[in-house]
Amino acid sequence: MASTKEKLATLIEWFNDNEIVWDKEAIEIKIVNDSFGVFALKDITSSEKPLVKIPKTAILSIQTTGIANVLEDEKIAGSCSLAIGIMYELAQGKNSPWYGYLQALPLSEDLPVFWSDEEKSWFKGTEMENAVHNDLADLNDDYQAIVVPLLEEYPYIFKNTDEFYSFDLFCRISTLISSRAFEVDAFHETAMVPFADIFNHRSGNEHVHFTTDFEVCEACGELEYCEHEYLKYLEHGSDAESGDEDDEEGEWSDMEDPDDSMSQASDISLKSEEQDKDNEEDEEEDEGPLEDLEELENADINFWKKDQEEKEEEEEKKDTCDMILEEDVKKGEEIFNTYGDHPNIVLLSKYGFCHDNNKNDYISVGQDLVFSACAEAVLNEMLKDKKAAKQDKDELVEEAAERVQERFEYFLTHESIFCPKEDDEDDHDDYDDGEGGCCDDGCCDGEEHGHEHGEEEGGCCGGDDHDHDHDHGHDEEDEEEDHHGGKAQPYFANVEGLFEDGIMLLLHVVFVNDRTFEKFKEDIGEALNYFERLADESQNGDKKSRKNTEHLRTKKLVYTVCKRLSELRKKEYMDDKEEWTPIEKDIELRDKITNNRHYYALTCRISEKKIIEKSIEYYDSRIKSCDIEAAEQPKTRKKQKN
Repeated sequence: MASTKEKLATLIEWFNDNEIVWDKEAIEIKIVNDSFGVFALKDITSSEKPLVKIPKTAILSIQTTGIANVLEDEKIAGSCSLAIGIMYELAQGKNSPWYGYLQALPLSEDLPVFWSDEEKSWFKGTEMENAVHNDLADLNDDYQAIVVPLLEEYPYIFKNTDEFYSFDLFCRISTLISSRAFEVDAFHETAMVPFADIFNHRSGNEHVHFTTDFEVCEACGELEYCEHEYLKYLEHGSDAESGDEDDEEGEWSDMEDPDDSMSQASDISLKSEEQDKDNEEDEEEDEGPLEDLEELENADINFWKKDQEEKEEEEEKKDTCDMILEEDVKKGEEIFNTYGDHPNIVLLSKYGFCHDNNKNDYISVGQDLVFSACAEAVLNEMLKDKKAAKQDKDELVEEAAERVQERFEYFLTHESIFCPKEDDEDDHDDYDDGEGGCCDDGCCDGEEHGHEHGEEEGGCCGGDDHDHDHDHGHDEEDEEEDHHGGKAQPYFANVEGLFEDGIMLLLHVVFVNDRTFEKFKEDIGEALNYFERLADESQNGDKKSRKNTEHLRTKKLVYTVCKRLSELRKKEYMDDKEEWTPIEKDIELRDKITNNRHYYALTCRISEKKIIEKSIEYYDSRIKSCDIEAAEQPKTRKKQKN
């Protein structure tokens, strides 16, 4: 087996053979912990000029692998198809065009999916617990549903399946894709980009950024105008002519007629030829008779200068993936890329590490848990009524559940209106990073957010940044159904312990009085106006609403449920004795640990426990604030009467 040093030498030779260009006087690749990293050979200042240029002909994608036609015929897409392509190239050994690159890759990343059951038990109660389970389940589903049938369909292509196409190897290749692949363009989609994946990660203050021209022809990957674009134009032009009579010129009215264009092009070509001929005659007259060829050679005239210039221009036009240096680097310093702003669950699931004080961390609560907490709060309110207290307890429990169910269904039916996903606007999910928000507890203020939740939170199969994109995502609630018959999404509390807008609005719908809820049902505009007033109160401190007894009651119930949800999540982090280990003790234990896996597991646990403690403390203070405001109301009324 080749040493790491030998692998690096083979890799660099492969880079050169495949026209990957980098400034060899400025940077070098060095061995770092049995892997590689990129280091500065001198002080380098940031520049728009690429530090590394990788031709797209060198990347390994579903379009460049030797079985691209099979993947296309079978309509296999996403990271699963790329995993199959990589396994195929590995099976070819030295016959693969990517051998020099593939031989230098690690067998797999050290991700939680490969940990032992005992090691996975360290995640008990954390966001990682379900993520690891979901990752393995998704990988197994993909392997059984996609890979196995493909191997059976093409035995003459996929040989030695036990060695080169096993489930274990599929998992390991999938983790490599998760941690190393980049979203390249509309043609290649997610791909392995040699050299770009050598830059190690650092959260914040990274040095380089991955850039590429994403908008290319989806059929051939051509960066500039191609035959597919022309055919698309002809197709749309034809549609426009036979389109709506109301719009005679159609959507493509600003485009020229193809026949007219060809005719004009022909005229221009003829004129151009005549012009060139005249120019040549003029040049001959100016230069006089051709000088002796031997004299020109003796004068060191470079006959190929024009050809060289044209070749350089062609090189400039090549479609490449570039690494741009955005921050200055000192001599000897390692040059880092970033995988994006992600919570520890993503960093550990996809890249095999995590870190303290991650501002993107969160805790989640399932919809069923929210429903139960709401029903419990409604029941407690009912029991305050003396008449209701005399009723059968089971009947009251059923009545409370029905009340909550109706309001849940109303909210979920209109959720896309109340809480429009930024997917609908600009590929964002749950948190509103803008100013303000819809709640009056400060959780909607822009500075409190800055984390996006979505399908990426799934782990090694999920999508993310580092300019990556992959298929699987997970709800940490194991495919729970929502109370409207659809797929339930969990709700999140950010690193400050504040719950997101979606759940806050849901809770307000659950706890407004019957009269207000009837108005919501009659006119959705009433609900939108209500939420707008909440946002105004949050930003401007509306004193009028604070004097409203009913509004104070609603707010207190909302905060009570938020606190209750955090308390319920807290129980999941209890130790074997059902006790809450103080965070200080967890930190002391972690500081003594030399096992990286245990260290990272504790880092995740510590971060999430901090969120829970902050959340309970915050919502407890809001409940007390409501009590103080309610107690002051009678005094205010007395003063007004006097």
